[in-house]
Amino acid sequence: MIYSTEYVKVMIATNIQWLYHAITAIYKKQTDFEQSVEATCESNGVGFNSCDAKRMSEYAQKLLQTGKLSEKERYAARVVMLKYSGQLARIANEKEK
Repeated sequence: MIYSTEYVKVMIATNIQWLYHAITAIYKKQTDFEQSVEATCESNGVGFNSCDAKRMSEYAQKLLQTGKLSEKERYAARVVMLKYSGQLARIANEKEK
């Protein structure tokens, strides 16, 4: 299957597991240093942008520890993660290869 940006957007908007996987997938693209400081330090075209890095890194760390977010956190994360649909489609398509 080839994942389109549109398909990824629909899945993030409608499926909690897709949302959770999306957050952790982008987080894992951050460098180790960026993860440790919850910020974006390198302009490498992957990971969270500087505006989203702190909050989304916190959500990713919470997901990796507990496996879930609150309803309020899910809502906020969905709004943010939709803008990463292109990067997420690339990640998903790389895994399909």
